Amino acid sequence: MIVTAPSTDQSKNGPRPININTDVPGILKLLELVFGASLDSEGRHLFAGNSAALQSPAILWRLSPAAAKLSLGFVWEEDGRIVGNVTVLTSNTPGRFLVVNVAVHPDYRRRGIARLLMKQVENLVRQRQGHQILLQVVKQNSAAVELYNSLDYTTIGSITHWTASVSRLRRLELNLETPSPHIRELRRHEWRSAFALDHEALHPDLNWPELPQPDMYKNGLWARVVDFFNGRQSETWVISSTKNQLIGLAALSSEWASSHQAAIRVHPAWTGRLERPLLAKLIRRLQQQSRRNVQLDHPDDDELMNALLQEANFQPRRTLTHMRLDIKE
Repeated sequence: MIVTAPSTDQSKNGPRPININTDVPGILKLLELVFGASLDSEGRHLFAGNSAALQSPAILWRLSPAAAKLSLGFVWEEDGRIVGNVTVLTSNTPGRFLVVNVAVHPDYRRRGIARLLMKQVENLVRQRQGHQILLQVVKQNSAAVELYNSLDYTTIGSITHWTASVSRLRRLELNLETPSPHIRELRRHEWRSAFALDHEALHPDLNWPELPQPDMYKNGLWARVVDFFNGRQSETWVISSTKNQLIGLAALSSEWASSHQAAIRVHPAWTGRLERPLLAKLIRRLQQQSRRNVQLDHPDDDELMNALLQEANFQPRRTLTHMRLDIKE
């Protein structure tokens, strides 16, 4: 349930809670100005038809998915004009909140607006007995990273978003002098082990927006039936050690009319030895699939995977640094 708190006095300049009845058009204008050039497909969809939407009555905003995503948070108003915004999202994990859409109009920057809006967010989360705030920031945005550092946010890591056209993927050659590890399909009973490997290979908070679910690799009969009727398909391949411990994983999920989603996980003790065969397996399978784009998110500090993805003709689109504030009692 989304709770909004209209401002009691909107005539004064400064921060105030978002008023869903009046603020959404102004927020959308600000976000399009600040982020328009770097919007992803979801963002472009949000702003599609925005000019007509700005004329909609307030009651329609309450029914709009866009308004639902913008309704909790704060704006900064100057002379009746919204020049700053920060949006707060709840998550499926109690006490865990997400910050998105931190935006300040270019004409009003370097006045401490973003800092004061973030302080409002911290107070809000404390009032709601939250214990954690997470956000993403473009890695190259040093000013924003410095701001969040000064507010006691810590860096978890950075994730690069890679994309490729399946029709342009290049296969990876394997070293014939070195025996390739055996890659097989994940067995039904191994879903817990696959989740444990995922947890070892990637910090949970590098998953956005939600933490990974323990049953994310569970692929029983009922899950396959649900996927079939929803036009989805999921496949997972693994490499196991001589002790039958899962040490490497490649996952591919496809949904009708959407890009393929791929992931590779390697146990830290096996880093550098399994990435090429796992990515080669993914590429071979993708080249048997429909010719859509494929997306893959991976830690940006993994130099080997960066080189392999470029060799396979993937392109890096953006790198986001994940940061977290732990709320102390």
